[in-house]
Amino acid sequence: MVALALGACGGPKVPQHAGYKNEKVKPWKKPKVLAFDDKLEAKAEGELSYPDMRRARWFMLDLPANGELSLRVEITPPGDATNEDFDLGLEVLDPGFRVISKSDLEDDDAGELTKSKTLFDLAPGKYYVHLYLQGRMDTADFVLRATYKRTAAAEVKSDFPAQVDFVPALAMVPLSDDTPKSYKPPTTAVVKVIRKPGEKKPPKEVTPPPTTAITARIIGIQIVSGGTQITVGRGTANGAAAGMKGKISGISSGSFTLASCNERACQAMVGVTPDQIKTAGGTVVLSP
Repeated sequence: MVALALGACGGPKVPQHAGYKNEKVKPWKKPKVLAFDDKLEAKAEGELSYPDMRRARWFMLDLPANGELSLRVEITPPGDATNEDFDLGLEVLDPGFRVISKSDLEDDDAGELTKSKTLFDLAPGKYYVHLYLQGRMDTADFVLRATYKRTAAAEVKSDFPAQVDFVPALAMVPLSDDTPKSYKPPTTAVVKVIRKPGEKKPPKEVTPPPTTAITARIIGIQIVSGGTQITVGRGTANGAAAGMKGKISGISSGSFTLASCNERACQAMVGVTPDQIKTAGGTVVLSP
């Protein structure tokens, strides 16, 4: 009887779709263009609903010159929501559709109803903002505000050899030595240098020690519950790695340790404010 009663009452029907009208929908192909006003500000608002197949919204901002982009999202979940894991995901993508900043359930600001991002030294071009629901029963209203500020062009630094292709797969080497017994390795001629009496030996060439410290720019700043989180514009593809020590140039208390890295960027927590970072110029030095 209890089982029948539960079956009769039922619960909310969890959507089994992906949150979009069909598999061919590609909302990132037609993002809503946000135009900056005279104050170089832009605003958008709307609502999202996973059950109603309106899971995500895409926006595009066209930066005319090198500059700094600040984003702020104000989120209003449904008033009767009981999902403690509710979070509205946020991604910022560069003109090549590479994610340069994000915030979702895996990040420190998960569940926050106000999310802020600041990205520095952005080159001219089209940048994309992706807002998306992560729970199948989630709905939300949002207000997105963007502020743009022109800055001087940053120094262009080579990322060689990050863009060099990997070598192809090499041939397999057998575990046992299959060299023929009759094979004899070639001999190397020994050159003997004869010096005259009293002639001094030439000085040995001294190879200077390699420079291990590398510099990088801070491309993102985010205030989280534990302090200030920065995103450094170097990743595993160009010399950075989790565990490396770093210091913000111009700030005596700006030391930090890289916590997580991908191929293009790393994140770390610092004990300074965003204003201090902006005033210092946003440059860091990394060392093992």
